[in-house]
Amino acid sequence: MRSPGAMLRKRDRGTGGSAGARRFAEGERSAADVVSPSAMEETRSHLAVDGRLSRVLALTDYPRHVSPNWLGRLIDGGEPLDLSLHLEPLDSGDAVRGLTQRLVELQSSRLLDARGGRIASAEREVAYEDAERLRDALERGDERVFSAAVYVRVHGRSASGLDRAAARVQGTLSGMMATARPALYEMMPGLLSCLPAGRDHLGRRRNLDTSSAATMIPFASSALAARRGLLYGESVGGGSLVVFDPFGPDQENANKVVFAKSGAGKSYACKVEALRALLAGVEYYVIDPEGEYGRLAGAVGGQVVRLAGGSAHRINPFDLPPPGPGPERADPDARDPLAERVLALQGLLALMLAGPGQPLGQDERGALDRALYESYRRAGITADPATHDRPAPVLRDLLQVLEDSGDPHGLAERLQRYVSGSLGRLFSERTTASLDRPFVVFDVEGLEEELRPLATYLIADHLWGRVRRDPRPRVLLIDEAWSLMRHPEGARFLAQLARRARKRWLGLTTITQDVEDFLHSPEGHTVLAQSSVQLLMRQDASTAGLVAETFGLSAAEREYLLACRRGEGLFLARGNHIALRVEASPLEHELASTGPEFLASRERSRAPAPAERAADRTEVEP
Repeated sequence: MRSPGAMLRKRDRGTGGSAGARRFAEGERSAADVVSPSAMEETRSHLAVDGRLSRVLALTDYPRHVSPNWLGRLIDGGEPLDLSLHLEPLDSGDAVRGLTQRLVELQSSRLLDARGGRIASAEREVAYEDAERLRDALERGDERVFSAAVYVRVHGRSASGLDRAAARVQGTLSGMMATARPALYEMMPGLLSCLPAGRDHLGRRRNLDTSSAATMIPFASSALAARRGLLYGESVGGGSLVVFDPFGPDQENANKVVFAKSGAGKSYACKVEALRALLAGVEYYVIDPEGEYGRLAGAVGGQVVRLAGGSAHRINPFDLPPPGPGPERADPDARDPLAERVLALQGLLALMLAGPGQPLGQDERGALDRALYESYRRAGITADPATHDRPAPVLRDLLQVLEDSGDPHGLAERLQRYVSGSLGRLFSERTTASLDRPFVVFDVEGLEEELRPLATYLIADHLWGRVRRDPRPRVLLIDEAWSLMRHPEGARFLAQLARRARKRWLGLTTITQDVEDFLHSPEGHTVLAQSSVQLLMRQDASTAGLVAETFGLSAAEREYLLACRRGEGLFLARGNHIALRVEASPLEHELASTGPEFLASRERSRAPAPAERAADRTEVEP
């Protein structure tokens, strides 16, 4: 057992001065007294520091062929370890003279074997070629020589655990044709060699050229940790946290795409992200086609807007943004709010009135444009901003204008179904939904499949007006975005929204399980190009090839997407491809899980026992 503080002080302080001065210095409190542990035990094969065991391994044999960041496999292996790399430049002239002498020795051995009729040694031939190539590179100045040493300090809670951890590290290095040996009887010098002081007390060194030394530095790792941001999960390989700020100043935009097959956990991951975004002050809007986010909204004091025939919530697409308080806060992009609203209505009406595979023609668009302006004129609204606070028309007013004009293109007949009946209440009434909560869910589960793209377009367009008036960190999540991408107008609107979102502090998150429909359109590629973050979760075999080609994945990454478990995937950001596992706290899991087995068990746990139910009945009976 050693006294760590005294030992470190002895190493750090000089021996000069009088005996009294040295004793006085030893009595002073230094940095060594602060950082040193209370006890340290050194044995033949390990160290015990405050009860925690560690073992130092020294790299003795290096692989002949390596790739950049080959030591990164140790970092990403998941073992708790410290990696210490010592590099010291050497004089090139001395290295050239030493290599020349080595070449002379090797050449002499080659000549002796040739005279004796013996076959040349393969090991010697390789050594001769390496020495000759390195000497030539040094003489040309292309390379330099470094004295390198690599030490790995492995940790464990028990002796058996330490042995297993050291064996796994040695096995990883052995798989790369490298050898690491424990620094037996030299654990204390090994520990000092692994400290940030940068001093090599073991001396297990190897001469390397610049190119070889550069491959040892772990420039990249499967970790992404910003100083501030959202916790997305942990790295599957190393267990490190993946922390990323989508609204960071160094980010191009806050857009994200999520590709996964059904049941891979994409909605679960987005719900966990939404909870953490709310804690960071980010507002969240969700277009929910399956009614999965209502429980989450209720837990965080959010708002659920249900768009269905029998619901009381309405959104009038004809609403104009209220005029700003002054020219200094005027929207620079909204030169003519009325013209922009008419243009947005053109896109919505094209979704409503166009037939399958038959977009509206130029004559039909022209007739709609004139009818829209006439509808606003009848409501007393013109290009003058002073008229924009008047009640906006509704879809029924547009229908009346079309019928009054004679409607040569049959637009009124096609528009009739959205004005009368249950759809008339949904699309042709004034706005009743107030978006005054930081978490708003637009529930479109009650709509028919063909109406969901219309509702998605209507909601996103309505939110865009709010975003432009009051920019702040917001996220708009569109679940099952492929249903909107199937329509040319919807795909065009989504692409424009992805391009313009960054300027208004908006992050667009699109989730889809139909990857082919999304990527086989120019607008889909535009959305993808405008998304700085991509989350790829488990894929089907039929789409894995397309996803791998689109995102430039390796063969191993493609296989990982085919075999990864629920809640796992690849997180692509800032050029990093990180194998991610979404981890949630018990409360987050309670709010985010919507699996039928989880909900059934949750209901069973809440149901009263039979005896309790009998007691309840007894109490109310006379």
